[in-house]
Amino acid sequence: MNELVKDGLKLVVITLVAGLVLGFIYDLTKKPIALQEDKAQQEAYHAVFPDAADFKEVEGFSEEAASKVISEYDNPIEDHGGDQITAAVTALDASGNVLGYIFNVTTSKGYGGDIVLTVGISSDGTVNGYSVLSIAETAGLGMHAADKGDDAWAAQFEGKKAEAFTVVKDGSGADDDTHIDAISGATRTSKAVTGAINSCLAYFRSLEGGNQ
Repeated sequence: MNELVKDGLKLVVITLVAGLVLGFIYDLTKKPIALQEDKAQQEAYHAVFPDAADFKEVEGFSEEAASKVISEYDNPIEDHGGDQITAAVTALDASGNVLGYIFNVTTSKGYGGDIVLTVGISSDGTVNGYSVLSIAETAGLGMHAADKGDDAWAAQFEGKKAEAFTVVKDGSGADDDTHIDAISGATRTSKAVTGAINSCLAYFRSLEGGNQ
C-alpha cells in the first residue's frame, strides 16, 4: 500500500510540475504571439488602406448583427451563407475623416477549410482590395488567392464598385466590374473569396453612410 501511495504522490507531483511548466511557457509566449498577431492585423489594414493615418473600431459592432445582415442579403449568384464578419473598423485620414471601412471576414467554403480575409471598402463603395490573414488552399492552385502584386488574382477586385461580384470562367472579368475570373483549377477557392467579399459589401451597405 505504501508503494502505491508513493507512486500516486509521484504522479501528482509530476502532473503539478508539468502544469506549472506549461503555464509558465504559455505566459511567456502569450504576449509575443499577441504582438505578432496585432502586427499582422495592422499590416493588413494598411495593405487595404495605405493612405489611412488611423483605424477605429466601428461603434456598436457585433458579429451577431453582421451575421443577420449577411443572412438577409439576397444574392443567389455567389453563396455567402455562413460567412462571418469578426471585426469592423473605420479607416481615417490625418484629419480624422472617414476614408472607408475595413472588415475581417471568415468563410468556411474554401477547399482547404476556413479562409480569413481583411477587406477594405472606400466610403463610396469601391473595393480597395483584400489581404489574407489565414488560408490553407492547394499549393499552385487555390493558394494563388493569397498572391500579391498588380498581376495577382486578387488585383481583379481593386478599384471596382459593384453591389456584388460574380465568378466567371470565360475570361470576361476584365470587361465588367461585376465579374471576377476564376483562378485556373480553383473555382471553389475563387467563389469562397468572392462570396466573402460580397458579404462585406452587404454589411458595408448597412452601416451609416454605407449606401453612398
